[in-house]
Formats: sequence, structure tokens, C-alpha cells
Amino acid sequence: MKKQLLVSMLLVLLLALLLPTTAFARGLFEDKVVFGGTYVLESGDTLDGNLLVFGGNVTLENDSVVTGDVVVFGGNVSASGTVEGNVVAVGGNLNLAESAVVQGDVASIGGNLDQVTGALVEGKVITEIENPIILSTVRDIRLPAYRMMGFQGVLGVAWFFLKVFLWAILAAVVVLFLPKHTERTAQAVADQPILSGGIGLLSAVILPPVLIILSITICLLPLTLVALVLVAIIWAFGLIAIGLELGKRLVALARQDWAPAVSAALGTFILMLILNTVGSLVPCVGWVLPVLVGCIGFGAGILTRLGSQPYPPQIEMVAAPVSAVQAAPMQEPPSPVEQTPPPPPDSSSEQQG
Repeated sequence: MKKQLLVSMLLVLLLALLLPTTAFARGLFEDKVVFGGTYVLESGDTLDGNLLVFGGNVTLENDSVVTGDVVVFGGNVSASGTVEGNVVAVGGNLNLAESAVVQGDVASIGGNLDQVTGALVEGKVITEIENPIILSTVRDIRLPAYRMMGFQGVLGVAWFFLKVFLWAILAAVVVLFLPKHTERTAQAVADQPILSGGIGLLSAVILPPVLIILSITICLLPLTLVALVLVAIIWAFGLIAIGLELGKRLVALARQDWAPAVSAALGTFILMLILNTVGSLVPCVGWVLPVLVGCIGFGAGILTRLGSQPYPPQIEMVAAPVSAVQAAPMQEPPSPVEQTPPPPPDSSSEQQG
């Protein structure tokens, strides 16, 4: 059952990302997932489930009902109906009209909250986050599948997808400014996955005790901090390179011609979505796949020195200096001169003699 839930969610998100226009997908337990555009729940209609919108606006007209939660990233929410769950707006404005009823909590993060007099909110009203721990305080979730995946409330779901989107944005920026470096690292991942994974695993075994020993000495503590930052950079760079390779292959399958930065954003989004979902869904051993993938990217980053050189290194052929005698063109030997045979003796002169 868990595997079916995972596959269904990944297929829905993949198809929605590949579509150039607004995508409406019927998710688990009658949920609605919208990418871009505007979603309008008309007066008298009921959405039996949760509503998740990425990069779009939501309008809930008067007498409309949402039986689950409403979560919007990068868009505005205008609610005049009833929401039986929580309402969360990240990076957008939230407007609660006079007839709006929210039976759960209301959270507006990175935007303005306009609650008209008469709008009823039965739960808490959150307008700012002082500590990320608050993301796990809301535990009343209507969707059993989210509980199975380890999410703690609607804000936990929001934080989960926000992390994935931040990875995608980071990948697009890195590929935009370092296209050749990421391309070399991605090529090393595609050509030498076993070697890259072996070097990454070896580094994962050796580096922790070495860093612990260095941190014991006060004089070498700054070196330890620099090493930790460098390891984090190589690890993230390797994951972005894997996301670039994955995105290029997905775009090729879709027969599209996208810019490398867009392909990297798509591939990294799907890669991080899979890794984080597996880590939350599979108990005890869910960390194995993210660690293995991270080690492959880390090893590729080491082999290519953060993409500064290809692997295997290309050997340039240097031409030897040519002497003047060798540079002179070969002259063809002169053709032999044809000798004409002597004329035969005159018979008349011989007779006179």
C-alpha cells in the first residue's frame, strides 16, 4: 500500500510538471493538486479532500466547502466559504471575507493576512515563524496518507515541499552560473557511477573520524570548519549534477528542448522529492538511498574537482618542434634526360674512303 501511494504521488507530480499549462490532478483521497493558474471553487460546490496549489491563486466563493486543508505556495488566497481544515499561504496574501469560516488554524507566511470583521477562525492565527520547530506543532491532519509518510500536520507538508522547491531553485541558479562545471560532473556521474559511488563511500568512512580528530585541537578547529563547509558544497553540487543528468533524460524522453537550468530544476525537484519521500516512507532503512545517491554525487565532484576538469582527464597531444630541414618541402629528383642515339654513319662517305 505504501509503495502504491509513493508511485501515485510521484507520477502525478511528474505529469503536472511536464505540462506547459495549468495541471489539475486527482490525488490521494480526492485531493486536488494545482500547478500554476487559478483554482476557483464555485458557490455551493464541495471539495472532499485537501487542496494544494503551487504558483497559483485560490478563490473559494461564498457557500463553498473544503473538507480538508488548503495550502498555497507563491499565490494569493481569497476565501469566502468554509474550510474544515487548516489554511496556509506561503509567499502570498490571504484574504478572509466576512462569510469565511476556518475550523482549523490559519497561517500566513511571507505575505499579508486580511481578516475582515465577521470572518471566523476557530483555531490559531499564525502570521510569522520565529523558529522552524513551529512547523511541526500542528498535528491534526485529515489525510491518513500524510501520517503514513511521516508528516506532522499541514505545516509539515508545506515545509516538505518548500525544501524540495528550494533545491530546484538552487539547482537552476548553479547551472545558470556554472554550466560547464555542472555538465562535467554530470557526465562523470553518467560515465563512472560505480567509481564515483566508491570514492564517495570511502570519503564518508574516512572523513568523519579525521574531522573529529582535527576538531579536538584548538589550532586546527578553523580548518575543520572550512572542511565541513567544503564537504557540504561538494555534496550539494554532486546532487545538483545528478539532478541535471536526470532532467536532461526526462526532457529527452518528452522530446522537448529546454535550457540546462530548467532541466536541472526539473531533475533536482524530482530527485529530491523521491529521496525525501523514501526517507520518510521507509522505516529504519529509508536513509540508505539518499546516502548512496549523495555518495555518487560526492565522488563525481571529487573526480572532477567540482567540475573544473573532465573525468577522465583529456590528454592534449603536443606537437614536437619541427626543424628547418624537416620543414623544407621534399624536392622531387630530376627526371633523367633522354639521350638520343648517335646518327648512323653515312654509307657514301665510307665508300669514298
